[in-house]
Amino acid sequence: MTLQHSAPFDPAAAADFVAHLPAASAIFVLWPANDPGPGVQPYIGRTRNLRRRLKRLLAPPRPGLRRLNLHEFTRRVEYQFVGSNLEASWLLYQTNRAHYPRTYRRRLRLRPPALLKVNLKNRFPRCYATRSLTHDGSLYYGPYPSRTDAERFAGEFLDFFKIRRCVEELDPDPKHPGCIYSQMKMCLAPCFAGCTDEEYQQELGRAVAFLDSKGASLERELEGERMQASESLDFEGAARVHRRLEKVNEVLRRRADLAGNVADLHALILERGAEPQSVVFFRVWAGELLGPATLALDERVAAPAPLDQQIRELVAQLVPAGPAQAISSESGGAREVRLPPWEHLAILARWYYSSFREGDYVPLDRSDQLPHRRLIRLCRKLIVPPDAVAETPQPAG
Repeated sequence: MTLQHSAPFDPAAAADFVAHLPAASAIFVLWPANDPGPGVQPYIGRTRNLRRRLKRLLAPPRPGLRRLNLHEFTRRVEYQFVGSNLEASWLLYQTNRAHYPRTYRRRLRLRPPALLKVNLKNRFPRCYATRSLTHDGSLYYGPYPSRTDAERFAGEFLDFFKIRRCVEELDPDPKHPGCIYSQMKMCLAPCFAGCTDEEYQQELGRAVAFLDSKGASLERELEGERMQASESLDFEGAARVHRRLEKVNEVLRRRADLAGNVADLHALILERGAEPQSVVFFRVWAGELLGPATLALDERVAAPAPLDQQIRELVAQLVPAGPAQAISSESGGAREVRLPPWEHLAILARWYYSSFREGDYVPLDRSDQLPHRRLIRLCRKLIVPPDAVAETPQPAG
């Protein structure tokens, strides 16, 4: 992988080389040779000020100063400017993966994202937190900020359903002693044949529908029960259902914003570009991160195309390669899904849940219909310089 800019480096002219570099955010690669051969490994870095960082790394070493110096090491410099933290993280990930294929995860400190898993191949599936994303026919939901958040949400929402929480492989036996959940009537107790396989699959379908709809299916179900109880003048029953609905809403308010069915995770991310009057697009397709693609908003062209057309053509280029995977749903049918590389979900979650997040996240439905008006409004907002709003004079009085 080669970055946009590349130049040979002469240690004897280090000062002149650095002086001509912009003081801008960038990803850079320092090579020990102009034409590196197989096995040659570079130094890869990220900086908010390319000129200052390379001045420190490439300046002639001073005796007694104990800090990293690559003056004698470097013979070629590659760099590419970035306009946002997400673009920098994505480019750094791709660069490290290309040059350090065995160690790039450790170098970037990437950990598999926290997810909820429903293993449909088990006779009695359960929902549990995991950091493993494999093509095993399971359903995955997330990513969550941490495994603790995933476990907390699973523990709370499962109180509304009667699927099992035990980890053992079940072979229904009436002599099985059961567990605390079966004694509290919070589980259908498949362990001692307390239900049929069909009854368990029906309850599992309710839990999966809750996760797929982000709670909307259970809300509609309880609202219908409350309405039916009210029409039957069973006001005590309606009050019980109302309290249960309030608990559901409380659990949903604490749900992680990004968490959903990974196969249905579609979105656009808009960031300020490195070039003036430009916006960078990333596309999330079934959890897979695609991009970046740059949209130049220079109005001084001879025949400018409509902005919605430019956006549509730009997004159409961000399409994943490779076939989808067929999995069976809880209803017995099959559908095509894509499971993204877990590194993509990890980078997305790190950006989305960070306290210094920049840019805009625009969720898309499964039909991938673009909200053109919103995207145009966000593009125009991003091309305004960050200091322009603060410097705008306010009317007196």
